[in-house]
Amino acid sequence: MGLQVKIKYTTKTFADVWGDYASFSTDYATLMPLVSGGLATPISSDNQQAIYYLLYAKYGNTPIICEDEYQWKMKIMSVIITYGPTWQRKKAIQISLRALEEADLIQGAKQIYNHAFNPSTEPSTSELEELTHINDQNTSNNKKSKMEAYSILWANLHVDATDEFIQKFNKCFSRFVGDQCPTIFITEPAEEDEE
Repeated sequence: MGLQVKIKYTTKTFADVWGDYASFSTDYATLMPLVSGGLATPISSDNQQAIYYLLYAKYGNTPIICEDEYQWKMKIMSVIITYGPTWQRKKAIQISLRALEEADLIQGAKQIYNHAFNPSTEPSTSELEELTHINDQNTSNNKKSKMEAYSILWANLHVDATDEFIQKFNKCFSRFVGDQCPTIFITEPAEEDEE
């Protein structure tokens, strides 16, 4: 029988604190109202679950930065409340951008110029309301080349909103895992009772 070696960091890891989505979800429901004060844009339940699994994938076995677990949970919730609503919106926009057809990509802006001779109502200078009567109209329809359209799409898809969002959690985890001098326990496996 061989020896078993267990490494223990000075603080818990993400997986030690939230080993499953259910425990994260419970803490989210409890702590988020405290952090947000009810003023933040709510994160959908699908995105809450995505946040948990993305954090688990990136930081699952990484030691947390605080010895106080409650304080660390509040830090995580504050990052979610600060950057989560923007990430949620950017993610939805990226999904829409990825689904655009070529015809949508090359379609440019359209300008409409109306002119009214002696309108019955005076146009207001402080408002943007249109006149109800016009005498003539000119339009300009622009069209992008395929190269221009795809270049614009490429630039918008180049930065992934999810990766950018998950990087915001770096400050919640130990940067110098190797410097923690983990305590190493060497134990011998328990011997099975012989009958």
